[in-house]
Amino acid sequence: MTINLNELYTAKEASLMLGKGAGYIKVLHHKTPEKMPRGQYRKIGRELIITKKGIEQLRHNIKRASE
Repeated sequence: MTINLNELYTAKEASLMLGKGAGYIKVLHHKTPEKMPRGQYRKIGRELIITKKGIEQLRHNIKRASE
């Protein structure tokens, strides 16, 4: 399995890409971890890293929840 480092984002970057506040994904992970896309994120030390695919899954879930 190869990992494309250009498709990994910090929680802050991902939150801003979703049009949310900088702490959105960290709070989501802390309060409702079951809503996080399975296998698409990893906690490394104090930093939460998420893949581009994971961000797209969250975007889809947010859009669906708002309808």
